[in-house]
Amino acid sequence: MNSAPIKAAKNRAFSFVEQQQAALDDGQITEAEWFAIHNAFFTGHYLAADNPRDQSGHNGDEARYRYSRMIILEAIHKNGTFLDVGCANGYLVESLERWLTGSGLQVSFWGLDISAGLVELAKQRLPAWEERFLLGNALYWTSSMRYDFVYLCGLELVPVGRQRELIARLLDLFVAEDGRLILGPITEERSLQTLEEQLGAWGYSPTGYCEKSHQDFTELARKLFWFDKPSGTPCHD
Repeated sequence: MNSAPIKAAKNRAFSFVEQQQAALDDGQITEAEWFAIHNAFFTGHYLAADNPRDQSGHNGDEARYRYSRMIILEAIHKNGTFLDVGCANGYLVESLERWLTGSGLQVSFWGLDISAGLVELAKQRLPAWEERFLLGNALYWTSSMRYDFVYLCGLELVPVGRQRELIARLLDLFVAEDGRLILGPITEERSLQTLEEQLGAWGYSPTGYCEKSHQDFTELARKLFWFDKPSGTPCHD
């Protein structure tokens, strides 16, 4: 299960991610350098792409994109605001709004990204949403509002040692009361519950879950989790 094709199916940039995490663990780079290197690597690759899917981090055609991303709609159950953490060029939120057409739901979409180049591209692509694309690192950025839905594609946006903190920070500072943190879809072996077990060890049990088969590997599945924040949960500024 640890073959290169399987690792690539889970994360196309697995080799780069593993190398940078090892460099951080060994003290070869600082956390600030980790973020700077990741920012430069992904911004460069995304901006060099010639279509909006690749510019958002997906290298398949539109059919494959819909198959892997429409699962997120399963977690959008009411009207409200939606923040995409790591929004890149804004293609996901643009697509989600389109896919919600006819659902009866009214959702306003926002995006946050650490890359100034990708935030600028999102604003150029979607000028009507220019004020909704925000620049910042979710580990440090302070939101001026709470969102009914906060979406995180995966924990790899931050170093391994800060992933628990990221989940806690998003739930505490970004998600509104009666709101929902959505995580995924992550690609994982169908028979394993590695991420769910990790989250459970941190004290976070999903209140919802959805799974789809991977298009290319029968042993893999795309898994989406969500975590509801009950009314009355304290928020801290």
